[in-house]
Amino acid sequence: MKKKVVIGLSGGIDSSMAALMLKNQGYEVIGLHFSFINEKYNLKLDEIASRLRISLVNIDLTNDFEIVKQHFASEYLKGRTPSPCTYCNRVIKWQKLIEFADRNNCEHISSGHYIRTIEKDGFYHLQKGIDIVKDQSYFMWELNSDTIKRMITPLGDYTKQQVREYAKENGFNDLAIKKESMGVCFLENTDYRDFLRKYIPDKMDKIAIGDVIDEQNQIIGSHEGYIHYTIGQKRGLTLKESRQAYVSKIDAKRNELVIGEKKSLNHFNIALNELHLINSTSFMVGSRVIANIRGLGLNPEDPAIVTSRNNNSLELKLSKPAWAVAPGQPVVLYENDIVLGGGIAKRSW
Repeated sequence: MKKKVVIGLSGGIDSSMAALMLKNQGYEVIGLHFSFINEKYNLKLDEIASRLRISLVNIDLTNDFEIVKQHFASEYLKGRTPSPCTYCNRVIKWQKLIEFADRNNCEHISSGHYIRTIEKDGFYHLQKGIDIVKDQSYFMWELNSDTIKRMITPLGDYTKQQVREYAKENGFNDLAIKKESMGVCFLENTDYRDFLRKYIPDKMDKIAIGDVIDEQNQIIGSHEGYIHYTIGQKRGLTLKESRQAYVSKIDAKRNELVIGEKKSLNHFNIALNELHLINSTSFMVGSRVIANIRGLGLNPEDPAIVTSRNNNSLELKLSKPAWAVAPGQPVVLYENDIVLGGGIAKRSW
């Protein structure tokens, strides 16, 4: 009897080719599509499922997804910088796949992410995909060992170009040449500030013009309201005198921004809270890890050392500085290319 696997199916090349690979490996594949009330149902999806010769189930996530939007807005209101995709992966996407799998006797769950899985010391971890540009392990750091154990990740051993070639070879040339959608899905290619104006208009209207403070705590200009800024931003500041100015701190309660020179945003220490660690015993004071503060780019490459640790927080000392670490950002911890876990940046210095 074939083993059953449910895969999140968006209708794009990645999830479609992952489904095809699973089918060709002998699995009984069920496609699970997440939709929203305001989303026009994509008839193309039915066609793709038919061409793949797999069953397709559509579930409406409009109400469930509100928690992601609320978290996104709440974090910005606190002067923090959220990562909605990482949050969604934990509370929505993989949770819904697990629930569906359990209800329908599916042993495995899958997706079109460029990731791999590996067992280490009795725990299951995510591992970076071989295509470094497409690797999505950073955005999935909060998944637990039990979830990862059930995952099959067909694309982890392929590059994007190889997946495009696979699509062409199997009669899916239309997907191979289709332009990819990028960015946060619910922003619909707009600026986050535009989304917040529509989503929380009353709260946005109450955020007034505020002061810009320099390193000596002197008022040197004004800004449009703290929620319009993120750490490292230099646009949108009105200063009394022209100078190099990057936002280095956001004080939501006082509606103030602190600015500094670009080099002043280089920090060697990061404090994390809201920890999620696959194997918590591997994180002792003195442990060496690679800290990834962004999906791609501007990440310190040399190891960091754990200098302090308790149940839900730790501090890292970097051997090379990280630039513009924003409170609210995930900091994902690796051993080589294996995800050990991570936490949310609380402060850096």
